[in-house]
Amino acid sequence: MDLDQSTIKHLIQDRLFYNEFQPLWNTSENTTFAYEAFIRTNPFTDPLKLFYEARNMGVLYELDTASISNAIKEYPYGYLDKYLLFVNVFPSTVIHPHFPEFINGLLRNYEEIKNKVVFEINEDSQEEHYWDDQHFMNRLSFLRDKGFFIAYDDLTYNHSSIRKIHHFEPDYTKLDRSCSHNLANSIGKQENIGYFVSDCFKEMVVVLEGIETHDDLVVAKQLGVPLLQGYFIAKPHRL
Repeated sequence: MDLDQSTIKHLIQDRLFYNEFQPLWNTSENTTFAYEAFIRTNPFTDPLKLFYEARNMGVLYELDTASISNAIKEYPYGYLDKYLLFVNVFPSTVIHPHFPEFINGLLRNYEEIKNKVVFEINEDSQEEHYWDDQHFMNRLSFLRDKGFFIAYDDLTYNHSSIRKIHHFEPDYTKLDRSCSHNLANSIGKQENIGYFVSDCFKEMVVVLEGIETHDDLVVAKQLGVPLLQGYFIAKPHRL
C-alpha cells in the first residue's frame, strides 16, 4: 500500500482496516486470559510503518483513536465477559487535548468496556519525553478513574523501565521479546525476569512477550511469569 497523505486520511475516514487479536495465556490456569488487538490493512502494511507515516503527516492521533475504537467494535460480543481486551495507545494520544472526550464517548457507546479494557502504553522512542510530563501521568490516572487498566509495553530490564514502574506502577507490564528470546539458555535473562515477578512489584502483573519455543514457555512458567504471549501460543488472528 502506498502510504501517501491521501491514502492514510482515506484509511482513517472510511475505516479501511480491521483488527486481529492475539491471546495472552494464563500460566497458572492454562487458559486464555485476554486478547491484544492489532491493526491490519489489506493489502498488508507494517503497522509500525503505518503509524510512522501517520505521525509524519500529523494524523497520528486520528489513526490511533480510530484503531482503538475499531478494536472495541470488532471484539466479539460476550468476549469481555471472559477476557480482557488490550489495546495499544501512544503517549501523544493520551496527552492529546481531545483524548478525555474520546474516552467519554467510548464509555457512552460501549458501556460494557468499563473494567474490561487495558490501555497498553506504546514504548515509542520518539515519545520518550512524555514519560517525564506530569500531565501525561495525570492522564494515566484519569484512565484508571474511568475504569480502565494500564499496561506498559515492550519494557526491558534497564534503569528507564524500572524508573517508569516506580513513578507510576501499571497494572500490567509487558516485557518485550528480547527478554524471552532464548530464555531457556540464558541465566541472565531468567534472573532479570525473576526480578520483575518478585515481591518488589506485588500489585503488577507481568506479561512476557515473544514466546516462540516450547523450552522458553516451560522456563517462563517455572519462573512464575503469570501471563505469556507469542507465536508458539498463537499468532494474531480474526475472531
